[in-house]
Amino acid sequence: MSDILAQVATNTDGNKNTANAILYECVSTIMNIESESGLRVLAVNLLGRFLRNPDNNIRYVALNTLCDVVDKDVTAVNRHRQTVVECLKDPDVSIRRRAMELIRELVNKSNVRVLVREMLNYLVVEEPGERRSDLCGKIAEVVRIYLFILFCLSVSLFYNTQKIFLSNRYVSMHRVVNGRLRQCLPC
Repeated sequence: MSDILAQVATNTDGNKNTANAILYECVSTIMNIESESGLRVLAVNLLGRFLRNPDNNIRYVALNTLCDVVDKDVTAVNRHRQTVVECLKDPDVSIRRRAMELIRELVNKSNVRVLVREMLNYLVVEEPGERRSDLCGKIAEVVRIYLFILFCLSVSLFYNTQKIFLSNRYVSMHRVVNGRLRQCLPC
């Protein structure tokens, strides 16, 4: 079955709505069965291609599906992060909002600065109201999580620099700090 799905996914030209429907069903099937990681990456890449489609409905479906898929293969979805960020500038508010939700899921310690900046830029164009305050809360939550990690790393670094001055105490202090640091970092 995997071979057939891979063949359909690679040989179907997505220039027509019927072909896009077939490709979407292929992606959906791949993500809902126990499939190899290479096949899942192929499905996510198809969704990334959908994100560049001029049709708003296809882009929205791609964002919606990526939001569902991000838990299964965050690395594959992260490869399309820049395209998702571009969706924040889309004139369609539903696409912008869905892109914002996906970006929140893609934040990790290596991209937190870039993505929080993009989230804040999006906040500027969002209409005032309840939705804007909800976005502020979500951005604050992301920042809080990663600031806590940064704090834990800073504490570890501080104690590591004290190694010279606390030679005998260092070993036990280092174990305590590193044990707490592992508890701070999300796996």
